Amino acid sequence: MKHNHGFTLIEILIVVVIISILTVLGVQMTNSGSVERNLQQQGQILQSSIEYACDQAVLQNIPYGVKFALNGYTFSRFYQQQWLDIETEYLFPHLFNQGFMLNLEIDDQNLVLDEDFSEIPQLLCDANGQLSEFVAKITDATELHGYQVKSDGLWQMQGGWVDES
Repeated sequence: MKHNHGFTLIEILIVVVIISILTVLGVQMTNSGSVERNLQQQGQILQSSIEYACDQAVLQNIPYGVKFALNGYTFSRFYQQQWLDIETEYLFPHLFNQGFMLNLEIDDQNLVLDEDFSEIPQLLCDANGQLSEFVAKITDATELHGYQVKSDGLWQMQGGWVDES
């Protein structure tokens, strides 16, 4: 009598179904954290970009500014009595996606941001390295989760996760 030691079709199908279910659950768990990761990444990019702009202001002895909109920010510098927009490899207009919004508070005053960038920067990094005191918070559509970047008025900036739920 000969015995086959292979798997039946039913056993193989059950294993395939179990693997499919585990894959779907794994993808959903990965996607559930992606908004938080993106918020944190956007906040860290904002903080690094402002730090870089302040470094450039000191090195070039020219004030740099940050213009904010509801869904992004851009950089400019003061040259020949006017603010000129900057677009370099490291400083360029940055627009958020996925329904992220920006809230800005300068000198304890909450600013109402528009869809378009303002003509004059709301945030200034002086040629001596002094940065306006501010709190910028990037939030998701619910405004319950966000990443906050704040400055005490010097070069010192802090960034971190904010959860309002």
